[in-house]
Amino acid sequence: MSAGDHLGHLSTVSAYPVLPAAERAEVFRRMARVLPEVAEMDAGLTVHLARRCDE
Repeated sequence: MSAGDHLGHLSTVSAYPVLPAAERAEVFRRMARVLPEVAEMDAGLTVHLARRCDE
């Protein structure tokens, strides 16, 4: 994905929206400077299934 799309994805991760606006903007500015033009992302998903045992 493009660096901009990757930053957009990161902006949805709960650790970032809770930062004060100025701090969050600085974090994203710094990340934008070091991200390659295209960033690979492994979008694997682990799902756990829990079952209740009625004994």
